[in-house]
This record gives sequence, structure tokens and C-alpha cells, in this order.
Amino acid sequence: MMLPKYLWLLFCISALYMLYSSSYYNIIENYIKDFYSEFYKSNSEQMLKNDKGEILFTASALKKYNNLNDGLYLAILGQVFDVTSGSKHYGPGETYHAFTGRDGSAAFITGDFTESGLIDDVSSLTNKQIQSLLTWVEFYRKTYEYKGKLIGRYYKKDGTPTNERYKLEELVQIAKKQDSNEEQRRIQFPPCNVEWDVNIGSRVWCSKNSGGIARNWMGVPRMLYDNPQSKQYRCACIRLESKEFEENKGIIRPYEGCADNATSCNVKTADA
Repeated sequence: MMLPKYLWLLFCISALYMLYSSSYYNIIENYIKDFYSEFYKSNSEQMLKNDKGEILFTASALKKYNNLNDGLYLAILGQVFDVTSGSKHYGPGETYHAFTGRDGSAAFITGDFTESGLIDDVSSLTNKQIQSLLTWVEFYRKTYEYKGKLIGRYYKKDGTPTNERYKLEELVQIAKKQDSNEEQRRIQFPPCNVEWDVNIGSRVWCSKNSGGIARNWMGVPRMLYDNPQSKQYRCACIRLESKEFEENKGIIRPYEGCADNATSCNVKTADA
């Protein structure tokens, strides 16, 4: 009674051997590979949606939007915009066509339109430059149609920000604080008026509205340095009796040949 079972097992082993040793195995193997290859390819090229109905692009899906038939899309800091209406700038052969079908955020600041420059990594940029990059994002939001987000460096598969995206926001806040400090410094030490004459060279002078800062005092022209070791300076109107002058004497220097209380000075260089 056991013999038929052994015969059946022998038959199965023989059949498997024939399949493995013949071209049938290769045919089946290639079919399975082709099936899954097409499956993963189509899956990587599709656009997804999160629970908010927002479109989420893969890099492969975005890549095809670089022509007038499919449309012209670009991403900046992971946000995707349809710039087809600006085809005179972004169309094939035009100046900014290289931005389409990808996230080339860094190039908006660096101006490097090569493959190595058209990248989404902006870690080499300063806080100020990243702040400028966000003004580009606002420009695209106001000018072109927002389409969704790019999955990758700045947004996860569900469309939520990545840690790198949050880090950018922190750097922008630092830049804004620096802007605030610089504006406060301009108010404390207003820029001088400057003019150049072919006969006398450069002249700097102070008034109650110099530098566009309206005030009830005039001040005297001085060289205001970034720090005691710096060689970079600008001309600033200084109120000598002020607390700000006393606290910053180490970075304030007089112009050579200019009287201490003079409100106007002729200077030897034009970069005052």
C-alpha cells in the first residue's frame, strides 16, 4: 500500500528536476523577475496621497514633469509647483529648464546649474541664504500652482516634515534674530551720507536723517568695525555723548585728518 506514495514522490522529484534543468525554469524565473520589476517601477513612479488629500511625489514621479506634454514641475525645499504657465522661463531650452523635474534648491542661491549644483542639500548655505531661499518658496506659492510635496530630504512618506526640514526653520529664526540685531545697530549707529567728487574725492557727513534714520541728533562720522580684529567697516554717525559710544569704543575709530567734532569729513578712500 505504500508503493503508490513513493511513486508519487518520485514523480514530483522528477518533474522538479526536469523544470530546473530545462529552459522552463529560466522562463518562469524571468517572468517573475519581470513582473516584480514592473511592479516596483510603477510603484516608484506613482504619485501618492496622504490622509489630507495632499499629493506626495516620489523623485521618479517628479522627474517626468520636465516637458510641455506632461507639464513643467519643480520642487524647492521639498515643495512642488507647476510652472507650466512660465514656460518662457522653464520650458525646454530656456534659462531655468534645469530646475524642472527635480529639487534643485541649492542652485537658487549658488547659481550653479550643473548636475552637481542642482541638488536639494542646502547644508553649505548660510542662515541668511536659507532665509533667502524661503522667500523663493513664497514667490512660487504666490505666482504658481502648488501641487504637493516631494518625499525625501524634507518630507516623509506621509507628508510630515523631516528633522532636516525642522532644522531649516530653526536656522531661519536665527537669521531673523540677526536681522533684528542689525536693524537695531543701524538705529544706534545710522549710516553716513556719502558722495564722491572728481576734485575732492569721497566725502562723508551726518545729518538728522542720514542713512534714512530720522532722529533728533546729528552725530559725527566714524569708522564702525564689525569687531576689534576686523578690517571691514562702514561709516556711521556717532553721538559722542551717548552710552552706545562708550560701550563700543573698541570698534569705533576716527577718520584720519578729520576734526573730532566735524560733521563732515573728506576721506582718502571711497569705501567709507
